[in-house]
Amino acid sequence: MKRVFLLICSVLLLLFSQMLISEREKEHQVMKTEQKTIPIQSQDVEVEPFFALPPQSDVVIPQKVEEIQFDIVDVETDLLQDQPLHEDESPIYYLALGDSLTKGVGDEENKKGYTKRLVEKIEQWTLESKITLDNRGKRGRRSDQLLSLLKKGHYDIELKNAELITITIGGNDLMKIVKKDLFDLKKETFDNELIEFKERYDEIIREIRLRNKNVPIILIGLYNPITKFTGDIPELEAIVTEWNQAIFEISEENTNACFVNVQDLFDENTIMVYHSDFFHPNGNGYTLITERILSKMNECHLEVKPEEESLDSD
Repeated sequence: MKRVFLLICSVLLLLFSQMLISEREKEHQVMKTEQKTIPIQSQDVEVEPFFALPPQSDVVIPQKVEEIQFDIVDVETDLLQDQPLHEDESPIYYLALGDSLTKGVGDEENKKGYTKRLVEKIEQWTLESKITLDNRGKRGRRSDQLLSLLKKGHYDIELKNAELITITIGGNDLMKIVKKDLFDLKKETFDNELIEFKERYDEIIREIRLRNKNVPIILIGLYNPITKFTGDIPELEAIVTEWNQAIFEISEENTNACFVNVQDLFDENTIMVYHSDFFHPNGNGYTLITERILSKMNECHLEVKPEEESLDSD
């Protein structure tokens, strides 16, 4: 009972702090809008996201085409993400799909989380090759929403051209349960949702493979930030571990797919891996994720090749 009480209190505290931060962000956004002539279109949000507290830093205007990130859309009107991929001289095209971890929320170094760091490392590997980063991460995105986008053909062109894909998804699926059943959390509820989550995740991979049979796919696992407030509650860690196991099993069932476990990287904050919201990684946390990805790419023998090489090998 004590653990359940701590969990309920901590989540309520987090939700309350999120509301306060959101209000501050709205006030800040109004001030910025008054100073500019560019209108801002409001968006409806279905569910407050797991990895979705507002970033503390101002938005940085991209300096390169490769850094443009489309992120002001919803599941039904994902119009910007429908646009065809423009021709680019870069030989390697990297498509990043998922939630706020893919978006890079919390990264005070403005490197789009692990994605831009991964680009820099792979460019060092390939020496002469350059990489186009197409970051389609969105705060709050769940597996059912990503699957819906794929089925509707929103990423058909991007998937066809991709030479590398990374995915972070599932954290918001978990948090949806926590918020819905906050005062009556049962492991059975998580177990039932896990069955459906695994089916959706497996279907996500199938949809990708229908459009690109050989692209390397990196499936990045989940971690549990709630323990930073509740202390060590074994039941919560066990749930995250089981969900990660499901993602791992999907990677094992698919050729040229690799699971990256990051759960242990966030067990504690002694090396300062969290952003100030204590939900998202900070720059150091994203660097650790990037290093883990690179290590697993070697273990999984994933090769990232320019399109010209792929065509020559056919």
